Amino acid sequence: MIIYLHIMKIVIFSALLVALSLGNASAQTDAAKVQVDWSAVVPTANVAAQVGKKVAVCDTVYDYRVVSEALTLLNLGGRYPNQRLTVTVKGAGVKINAAAMKGKPACFYGEVTMFKNRPELVVTEPDQIKNIKQYQ
Repeated sequence: MIIYLHIMKIVIFSALLVALSLGNASAQTDAAKVQVDWSAVVPTANVAAQVGKKVAVCDTVYDYRVVSEALTLLNLGGRYPNQRLTVTVKGAGVKINAAAMKGKPACFYGEVTMFKNRPELVVTEPDQIKNIKQYQ
């Protein structure tokens, strides 16, 4: 009888741990989703003043650099090194054809940061690229 109770405690405790870890995984997945607001687009000429804010930016993709399957750099508002904004597309979850974007207008959403004294916007989710299907 004592062994049976001990086994039941282990089973119940294990089930509780599994349930808690599934709940945490679900919360992490929801938190990772980006809430995109395309209502107010900031011109690339003014994007440096938006550091720390999440904004939408639309401009022509002048050139690009594919660093790896999980990292592509898109230069908006001018060619490197004179671009107004670098859009950094990170992660295997965002598939784009950068060559198809070159010379065309595109819109991106994310938080503006500074990298080497230049504004940068990091994209980690497909929803952060407006009409992404035309660039895949």
